[in-house]
Amino acid sequence: MGIHVVIQPLVGYGAAVVSPSPGVRQLVAGSEETSFIVQVPARIGGLMDTARFAQSLAAAASEFSEWCETQHRTRSHSSSFHDQWSDAVTRKERLITRT
Repeated sequence: MGIHVVIQPLVGYGAAVVSPSPGVRQLVAGSEETSFIVQVPARIGGLMDTARFAQSLAAAASEFSEWCETQHRTRSHSSSFHDQWSDAVTRKERLITRT
């Protein structure tokens, strides 16, 4: 059984490396109210395992960011919902008058 955390970011969400005490670093993502934290496990090999995880996370985050930006560009419309609806009604009326 696993734990799944779903974050749907809001304005102001971000990520940072913090140092809560000398010699300790954590990766924190989210907001002040809600966040997830990546810590180095206190075991032999923990630093390298965490480094690989962080590198993998960074690569996946970059790919996901590029996808989101592309989707934003292709899905964004400059016209308002009202204008889009008016255009759809006008097209429908044209089709009806042709038949």
